[in-house]
Amino acid sequence: MPPHNVIIDCDTGVDDALALLLALRSPEFNVLGITNVAGNVPLNKVVRNTLVVVEHSGKNVPVYQGASHALTGGAETAEYAHGSDGLADIGFPEPKLVKQEEHAVDYLVRTFMESAEPIDLITLAPLTNIALALLVEPRLEEHIHSLVMMAGGISGGNTTPAAEFNVWVDPEAADAVFRSHIPMTMVALDPIRQGGGIYPEDVDRLEKCGASWCWMASRLLRVQRTRWEEYLGHPTPASPPDLAAMGVALDPTLAEAQMLPVVVETGGKHTRGMTLVDRREGRMRFRSGQEPNVNTVLSIDNARYRKLVLDTWLED
Repeated sequence: MPPHNVIIDCDTGVDDALALLLALRSPEFNVLGITNVAGNVPLNKVVRNTLVVVEHSGKNVPVYQGASHALTGGAETAEYAHGSDGLADIGFPEPKLVKQEEHAVDYLVRTFMESAEPIDLITLAPLTNIALALLVEPRLEEHIHSLVMMAGGISGGNTTPAAEFNVWVDPEAADAVFRSHIPMTMVALDPIRQGGGIYPEDVDRLEKCGASWCWMASRLLRVQRTRWEEYLGHPTPASPPDLAAMGVALDPTLAEAQMLPVVVETGGKHTRGMTLVDRREGRMRFRSGQEPNVNTVLSIDNARYRKLVLDTWLED
């Protein structure tokens, strides 16, 4: 089978970097381009970090700068989780690669609309670029073959009790994407919170690999695991949500998923940014009038997920 053509939209912090390394090293993907949006850190740092990751991957994929603010203004960031530079303040050297001149939104519209072959979209960030692209060209939803997104929560959030970061940063953008007719899969926080992740012995193997992408991945995973242990108060595997979403994008059979009605709350005082997932059965569900619209990942086979990640990075 030829590799799948994909475009990745991200706000490169620690977990985005790991997901990008997995995608860029996978023979299953032909990464056509990477579009950037403000999120985990401000846009200039996101672009810089993405270029750093591409260099460490051993590939040369074009990077496009996108939106610096949410649709309604404002730019929330998460340095508390990703470090002041967005890459855990490890001190990766400045990249030699440079970003493309074309704006990310223009690139998305042009590439999807002009392609004669299917292109899948993977988003690891606030959905601002995608919503803007849909505003520029409403027919775009007919040209995106599929969308896998790390977004939302089924039972709660991580930024507020109700909202996951990527949706909370720009609920209006998320609402526009969720209301579109793009075939979409949501990898929310819940399957990642079920005790899975990358184990310490996996990181040990990566450190012995010697390749630049293994070195970068092992450093980032160790930092994330240490921070989560400090936060939770007990040992835990490294469980970057974007990496899990990329694993599902690479191999959908890793996931147990169900088509469910999902809407985004844009106006609630305490629930703004919430992804409201309707898991009710039978007639109770349809009283709301909302049809199932999102393939919602409920669980991930962690053993197979770990194997996919390790096999991809260690294959060379």
